[in-house]
Amino acid sequence: MKIMKTIFFLLTLFLFAGCQNNDQKPSSNGSANDFIIGGDFSIMKKMEDEGGVYKIAGVEKEGFQIFKENGYTWARLRIFHTPNLEGPVCNNLEYTIELAQKAKQFGFKVFLNFHYSDTWADPGKQYKPAAWEGVSFEILNDSLYNYTKKVINAMDRAGVLPELVQVGNEINNGMVWPDGKLWTGSGTANWDKLASLVKSGIKGVKDADNGASIPIMIHAATGGDMETSNTFYTNMIARGVEFEQIGLSYYPWWHGTFDDLRNNLTFLSDNFDQDIILVETAYYANGWYPEPGQWVFDFKPYPPTQQGQYNFLVELKNILLEYPKVKGVYYWKPDGLDIPSSDVYYIGRSLFDKQGNALRGITAWKPEE
Repeated sequence: MKIMKTIFFLLTLFLFAGCQNNDQKPSSNGSANDFIIGGDFSIMKKMEDEGGVYKIAGVEKEGFQIFKENGYTWARLRIFHTPNLEGPVCNNLEYTIELAQKAKQFGFKVFLNFHYSDTWADPGKQYKPAAWEGVSFEILNDSLYNYTKKVINAMDRAGVLPELVQVGNEINNGMVWPDGKLWTGSGTANWDKLASLVKSGIKGVKDADNGASIPIMIHAATGGDMETSNTFYTNMIARGVEFEQIGLSYYPWWHGTFDDLRNNLTFLSDNFDQDIILVETAYYANGWYPEPGQWVFDFKPYPPTQQGQYNFLVELKNILLEYPKVKGVYYWKPDGLDIPSSDVYYIGRSLFDKQGNALRGITAWKPEE
């Protein structure tokens, strides 16, 4: 009898444990609920300052509140050196601190993105700040270091020390041109100077009063390009650039198919120690889509509609969850509205329509409860 009771107890325990495991929904990435969902909210303050209102299901709410309710937990915020404050070129230190303070009020973690320019920096342009024009390369490194350290300390004093810092924006063609430009027409890439500038930025973060433990991301616009990703990150690491996260941009019309993305993520996961973040992506919902051209691929995974935007984002997240080293994804400019007085052009890739009504796409990455 005691033996039968023991067997019955063990069977019951086994079945109970099995039921417990079946209630959970594990993914190959450990847990989908640990996956970071973020957005680049750099324009939200400008939108709201100009009278913009965000709505979901017809109800007006703070923009950050709507994103929070849909699973977003990180706020990526860009900073320009000395912007002219016109239109979207408004992200100076004061603006960025105020926006970060609001993000923190809603429980968001802050991810700071240094452009090291007075305006947009991307693979096609990396304009040197006017304040650094005409200086020697040695002084340029020193200026970049001191500026980075100053910004981090200022944000710390304001109570918004970043939890993550990106040193340069989409720098696979270099940064702070012409000094840090990779390809100058000589046929030889300028890796040493680029690495020197990147290391100066990293040192500026780490030497800030409370910056030593802040993780560093290095960002390349190479989401579907395995060869360029390998070349870029291999050369950065070979020159002593130390960082914790590989950041990739992936827009299908510029960076290729989902298979291209998968091939790159597989290669990077197998060959690099760093975690991977898809730090920029977006999709059209307003009926327009880029026509194929010299720099535009003939690839349209879904119609550029509200439903197509939603479907793209769902499939993208499912792909990312296949890779344990991929830790999160950020939507670029999900907060855009059509406000003529702001001089900010409305792009049909926003997660709101022109009138501020949330589109279905805003729910695409919400973790299952």
